[in-house]
Amino acid sequence: MTPLISAQSFMPELYMKIEYNNPSLSIKHRSIPNQIFSLFRDNVITQKTRLAILTAGSAGASVAWAARQIGCESTVVVPNGTSENLLRYIKWLGAEVIATEPSQVMDVIKEYYDDQACKVVEQLSDPSFISHYREIGDELQKQHSEISAVTVPAGTAASVMGISHSLRKLGIKIYAVEPAEAPVLQGGPWGPHNIPGLAPPVKTKLFDPKEVDGIISIPSQKAWDIAASVLGAIGEPVGPSSGAAIAAAQQLREEGLSGDIIAICPSQMVTSL
Repeated sequence: MTPLISAQSFMPELYMKIEYNNPSLSIKHRSIPNQIFSLFRDNVITQKTRLAILTAGSAGASVAWAARQIGCESTVVVPNGTSENLLRYIKWLGAEVIATEPSQVMDVIKEYYDDQACKVVEQLSDPSFISHYREIGDELQKQHSEISAVTVPAGTAASVMGISHSLRKLGIKIYAVEPAEAPVLQGGPWGPHNIPGLAPPVKTKLFDPKEVDGIISIPSQKAWDIAASVLGAIGEPVGPSSGAAIAAAQQLREEGLSGDIIAICPSQMVTSL
């Protein structure tokens, strides 16, 4: 169970769910290792299989971490501009990293789809990933008795969907958060942004707008500024995706939403710099 900490010195009735308190340093640890271990137990993959993933970064660390545990090789394909700190961690875990222009990432990953010795981790299209994130909502029910809303940064959107499936039936509002520069969940065009882990250049197939109460757009610079403000207020080094979730909670409060708000914090600052 990851920590739920008070951020009331930054904003009254605000709490942060620290999802980067995992071995692979992100919320992706909830789903990707479990998926890979299941495939390994079922002999769908073996130690001779090369795992591959197209990612904005964090999921690559989770694939590399899981591959290291079962003793197989891994390749992580990322768009140029991915955090060098995070890429160094992925390489240290033992993965090959291929960085390319966003427009070329699909061409690169296609080579691994065509290779019978490889298994591509389908985090953008496999709905089974969603179920692993239900446990975040289940944990929140145990950690906090009264929740008005939860803000969830969206990359693949699997975490938003899983948390929604757990909590929305209880009357808790769920909001997806994305970069203002790439409002893809709202049907807008993808554009370069500076919130690692959110709005990948390849569109996710997992998001269902009927399962959330709204989508909140946060400019990249605001996400970074809020992260710095949170560090000053409570001493927690949240990353910009976490800053975006907190900024979204702040916006909801300004719009009149009352009660306790939980901001899901997927990443820390060190892996985002």
